[in-house]
Amino acid sequence: MVAANLSKIRKEAGRLARANKDAEPNIKIIYWFPHDVEIRLVEVEENTVPTMSGELEPFYFSAAPKEGIRSASAIAIIRPDEYRKLKLPQGWGTWNDAVKLEVSPK
Repeated sequence: MVAANLSKIRKEAGRLARANKDAEPNIKIIYWFPHDVEIRLVEVEENTVPTMSGELEPFYFSAAPKEGIRSASAIAIIRPDEYRKLKLPQGWGTWNDAVKLEVSPK
């Protein structure tokens, strides 16, 4: 069950990443942190303010079934120089767990 749900979450993460990239073309890279219940994305964008706390600060969203996103999500936006330097939230694993999503421009 966990593997099947992880596959579903991965597909939803891809759809959400695509929608975010379409809405914000300045996003350079999107990373997915695998989890079997929640979509966890880190979007790397140069034109965002630096994180002052030294910790990844995701925004949390409820599921959006009408848009094909049936899982809750957590999305953080960071600068390129913050990648691998910010402390991740508890339960997110390590930066080595991050999976780069291939989201090509539309």
